[in-house]
Formats: sequence, structure tokens, C-alpha cells
Amino acid sequence: MNLDKKIEFNFFDEINDDYTYARLFPQKTVGLAIVFLYEKVIAGDFINNLFTEKNIHDAFIKVRPPTIRLQKEDYSAYIHHLQEYFLDYDQESQRYFFKDYAYKFCEHAKTTLKGAFNPTRIKQLCSDLIKLLKDIDNDNDLQNWLENQYKRFEPELREQIDFLEKQIANSVEQLKKESNFTEHKFIDVLKSVEDNLDIAQEQSRELRSAYEETKTIRNILDTKDIDDNYINDLITEVHLFIRLVNARLNTIDRKLERIQPRIRQLFSTLNRPRFNSKIQKFTRYLLDKSSIEYINSSKSIVFPFSVPTPKLHIEVPNFTVLRKDLELFPPKPKKLIKYPQNLSIVERNKLRTLKVIERQEKISVWENYIISEIELRQQLNLSEVFYKILNEDNDSEIAITVLFNIVVKIRKDKKLELTTYNQLETNEYFKNIALWKMEVTKTK
Repeated sequence: MNLDKKIEFNFFDEINDDYTYARLFPQKTVGLAIVFLYEKVIAGDFINNLFTEKNIHDAFIKVRPPTIRLQKEDYSAYIHHLQEYFLDYDQESQRYFFKDYAYKFCEHAKTTLKGAFNPTRIKQLCSDLIKLLKDIDNDNDLQNWLENQYKRFEPELREQIDFLEKQIANSVEQLKKESNFTEHKFIDVLKSVEDNLDIAQEQSRELRSAYEETKTIRNILDTKDIDDNYINDLITEVHLFIRLVNARLNTIDRKLERIQPRIRQLFSTLNRPRFNSKIQKFTRYLLDKSSIEYINSSKSIVFPFSVPTPKLHIEVPNFTVLRKDLELFPPKPKKLIKYPQNLSIVERNKLRTLKVIERQEKISVWENYIISEIELRQQLNLSEVFYKILNEDNDSEIAITVLFNIVVKIRKDKKLELTTYNQLETNEYFKNIALWKMEVTKTK
């Protein structure tokens, strides 16, 4: 048996153990007691952050007053379980204190619920990362930056996005409770919700401005000429993370854009009955103060306060219309305007079109070449052909298009079989490009 063999850690298998899971995530009563003690530690109620067993018992009673008196052994069992990850015991002072996991457990929950969104903090982090990245001139420093400094940045960035999304969710939830308010109070609440959404959207714009710095990080990493596959994998993870961040921000922006028109529509719906009610009251008041008099043998309403009586009927004059005979008076012919052509633009468009045609012809030639090679050799390494196209045409778009079209043809042709190996193909002239080894085989 090889004793030096490294035992691989499997997180799911470890946490799936009932004993381990119960110690890491205690039941509600025990967890709330830990939070109660944590708040007292933060408030400085315990000297040197040390507390007695009675303090722990008081925390259990505070969280859930017992209907019957619990035995001391019940609390002792809870404390014994907590000593695995949450509590430690000082023999000299005979008091307990929190382990690091207890602080992290409570701090993470408190920070998540509080939602301390701070776009300025994120922008400062991005700026610091860029400054450190620009000073890197060797692979070892770059690897250290990717593994340590950038990895510490990612969780806080994700956390800030969670806080922003929670702010928006809270405003939406407040909007859903509209039926619990009177009309006047409800309008005040709506105004507050809209103000909160405006603030959230402004923070989203600030955050997006801060994330523009991540594009600078991506551009700097692209300029690095790295041969180490491990470092290139870390750089790929950075690109993927930036892409996911931008996608999530776009989702948040779309949520805000959909919510605000609904709020404005709701304002309009609430204000319309009030406006109609005021018009109705004014009309009744005006009629109560008016009188009916005979004017020119007809009844007319006379408004008070010298309010002019509106004219409900206006006589329309008769007009004689003379139509123009187009045969007798034909219209003058319009002068044709010849617009001068911009020869430089015409020439530029012509060259652009010819370039597209030339590129399509090259793609067709390469596709025919690959098909003929497969027919001749019965087998072909597509990855090598990809680099060959890059080397001869120096156009990545042509190489990618040719490879994609060939893969589509292979899938439709039952006589051709595509095999992809878990092995990267690289080229000394294109160090920033790598793709899986792909081989096409013609079957009988």
C-alpha cells in the first residue's frame, strides 16, 4: 500500500455525513442562541469576550423559553456539540469563547441580511487590482495575482451584486403591499418606493461604471504572452467571471426598467379618480350658484361671478369651392434633381464588398481542401488544419468559420466521424490560442 498517496477531499461526501452537517449547521434554537451570544460579544458585554456556561444557558432560555424545565444535561449536550466548530473552552478561566467559524457564521448572515451596498468600495478594489496588475512583469507574480489578490476580490464583488438585487426586491415587495394602506398613505408609500428604485438604479449605474474597470483588467491580461497552461486557465476564469457579472447587471437593469413604468401607471390610475372627483364637485358647486333665465325665448343657464356662458352651438359658414380642372391647368413638371455621388464612399463600399467576396471564396477553398484530404487520407487532424489556415491567411474569422462549417457537414454525413480528445493543441506562432484536438475519420 502506498502511504504517500494523496487523499482527495470530496466536499459533498464530507458534508453529507449527518454528524458533520449537524455540527456545521445547528438547529434553529441552537443557532439563535449562538447569534444572541455573538451580539453580546460584539456589544462588549463579556470581559475579554469570555462567557460562562450560565451565559449559554441564559441564551437558550432567551431564544426559546422552556414549557417545562429542561434538565442541565440537555444544555450540556448542546454545548458539547457546539464545541466541534463554534465554541472553545479555556481551562484556566473556566469560560467559553467563540471559534473563528462562529464569527464567520454570524458575520456572513448579518452582512447578507443588512445588505451594505457600496459601489465606491468596488471601484476602489478594481483600481487597486489594475495598479498591481500593471506592475507585473513575470509569470510568478501574475500567478500570485490571479490566485490570491483577484480571488479575494471575487466574493466581495458577488456580495455587492447580491445586496443591490436585494434592495430592488425590497422595493418591489413594498409595492406589493399596496392594498394595506389608505389612498393618501398609499400614495406616500408609492413615492417612497419610486425614490428607492431611483436610488437603486443610480447605484446600478455607479456599479456599472466601476465594473468598466474590469474591462481594463481583461485587456491587460490579453496582452500577456503566457505559455503556462495553468496560468492561461486562471485567466480564462477571470474572463468568465467578468462575463457573468455583466450578464447579471443587465438582468438587474431590465428588472428596474420593467418596474418603473408600472409605478408611473399606478400613479396615473390613483390620481384619475381624485381628479374626476374634484371636477364633479366643482361642477355641482357651479350649478348650485347658477340660475336659469329666458334669453331670446329659450332657457339658458347663467353662471355666477361673471363666468362666461360657453357656446354650445356655433353657426358654420357656407363656402363655395371651385375645383381646379387639371386638364385645363396641368401642373408644372417637377425638376429632376441629380445628386452627386461621393466617389470615395463608393470606392470604399466596393472594396468592402470585394473583401467579403474574397473571404467567402477563401472559406470555400479551404472547405474543399479539407473534404478532399479526408477522402484521400481517410483521416485528418482538424486542429492542425485550423493553425494552418491561421498561418497562411492570418485571419481568425476565416479559420473559425471553416472549422464550424466542416463540423456541421460532418454531423450531417453518416460516413464521417468526429472525435474530440481531452488534449490541447497549441502552436508556437499563436501562443494565446488553444483548442481541443479534433480528428475526422471516414468510416466504411
